[in-house]
Amino acid sequence: MENDLKVQLEELKKRLEVLEESIDPVDEVMLSIKARLRRKLEGGSLPEIDEERAAKTLKALANPDRIRILKMLSEGPMGFKEIKDALGVESPTVSHHLKLLVKTRMVRKGEGYEISPDGRLFLRLLEIITALEEVEE
Repeated sequence: MENDLKVQLEELKKRLEVLEESIDPVDEVMLSIKARLRRKLEGGSLPEIDEERAAKTLKALANPDRIRILKMLSEGPMGFKEIKDALGVESPTVSHHLKLLVKTRMVRKGEGYEISPDGRLFLRLLEIITALEEVEE
C-alpha cells in the first residue's frame, strides 16, 4: 500500500513538472500581473493614471518596427546586428527604436536585447485587442 502511494506521488510529481514546463511565458507574466494587482487592490484601489507618462509610453510603442522588435525578442534574446538585419533598416533607426523600448521598460539590454515581462504583457494585450477586433468584424 505504501509503495503504491509512493509510486502515485512520483507520477504526480512528473506530471507537475510537465505542466510547469508547458506554461507559456506570457501566461506566467499574466499570473504575475494578477498577483501584483491583487496586492495593490488590498490597499483599497489602483493608483491614479499618470496621463503624461501613459501617453509617452503609448506613443513610444506606436510604431510597427518596434512591435516587430518585441515579437522577435519574444522568441529569444537577439544582438543589435540580428535585429538590424531582420528589420532591414539602418543602424540609427534600430538604435532609436531600441532606446525607446528600453526607456519604456519593454526591453532589457545586457549582452544583447531581451523582452521584459512588461514587453510580454504588452504583446499579450495586443493579441487580445486583435482578437477582439476580429470578432467584431
